[in-house]
Amino acid sequence: MPKLSKFGEDFLLLALRIDKHIKGYVDFYFGPEKLRQIVDHESLTAPNTLLNDSNNLIKQLGAQGYNKEREWYIEKLLVAMKTSIEILLGSEISIKDQFTRLYDVDLQPAKEADLDNLKEEFENAYKGSGSLEERMSKLRVQRKVPKSDVFVLFKKALKIVKSRTKELFGNLLPKNEYIIIDLIGDKNSDKTKWSYYNWYLGNYISRIEINPNYNVYWSSLLSSAAHEGYPGHHTEFAVKEQCLYRKLYQFEHSLLILHSPKLIISEGIGNLAISVMFSDMDAAEISLREFCPNTSKTDSFDVVASQNSVRRKLSLFWYNLAYRALIDEYSTEELICYGKNFEVFSEDTIQNNLKRMIDPVYSKNAFLYDLGTNLIRNKYGIVPSAKNYQNLLKTAILPSNLK
Repeated sequence: MPKLSKFGEDFLLLALRIDKHIKGYVDFYFGPEKLRQIVDHESLTAPNTLLNDSNNLIKQLGAQGYNKEREWYIEKLLVAMKTSIEILLGSEISIKDQFTRLYDVDLQPAKEADLDNLKEEFENAYKGSGSLEERMSKLRVQRKVPKSDVFVLFKKALKIVKSRTKELFGNLLPKNEYIIIDLIGDKNSDKTKWSYYNWYLGNYISRIEINPNYNVYWSSLLSSAAHEGYPGHHTEFAVKEQCLYRKLYQFEHSLLILHSPKLIISEGIGNLAISVMFSDMDAAEISLREFCPNTSKTDSFDVVASQNSVRRKLSLFWYNLAYRALIDEYSTEELICYGKNFEVFSEDTIQNNLKRMIDPVYSKNAFLYDLGTNLIRNKYGIVPSAKNYQNLLKTAILPSNLK
């Protein structure tokens, strides 16, 4: 690859230096190793120095000769980095303003009309005796994958979605890409509150970690493999490494800064991966045929498809509850009243989720995973075409580009 410019080096060094202050700030990095070594072996850079460095990079950006689209993209990343430094320094920035500056989105509530008839839809999808919440909980227990089966079944799901990805997108995937599957050991799994995580390693390789003790269900294996692998996170990162970093030498695509506009687009790509490849009915049929241990004791294709479809609305429910809590600053009583009005969850469940939402460590997560999905759907429809989805995988797109 051509020699990296001084501006490019300083950009990457700034991100890596912020990462030393904010654990996990840089989710992956496969740029020049010498820059990582510099940061690893130097003393912690003072936040005020980092702020000056970010301001200098913003001032120098216009003189780099990049086209307008790339210049705008890098500017948004620099503004995001500067904002993270300001927060580190104790600046008081409202959550709405943080989202504008960090993620390039105008934080708004989901449309209440999208939640109309929520209880009726769930009642139709989850029929049976007991409360709705009890029925849903019972199914989760029935559908949990035994720990001993997780690796084999997830590997099978990856094979299915990879095959379908190749059918839809031809030769899009780099030839030497691959995914390592890693089950988290018992020692760490109780501390890890997610089922799957894609760690992109560079050189077209991902390591997908799976926590078999936390919410691994046979009914969601296919969508999880699509989200984390094909054509979701792994596919996006590998394709962008090939198309933008290796071919066009765009250094900004050699890393993922979690508090940046890129995260919003990546989560939208991941969330929509399964629907781009399969209809709800097709996904349900594959799941029942390939992963269900006993089809005679479970629901039919159409029931599973209906449950998968209506369950996607849950994220809108929790999104709006978080918006009322964090942006509209509803009282606890108002929030519980709002949540109970939908008659899907109990007061205890609502209160437990509210505790997590208002925790500063997790508060942004209440919004992050749905913003990209909604932006992409508003731009390209509920299910993007293969052509539009491929464009998202290959090109540098900002949330503001989708408005």
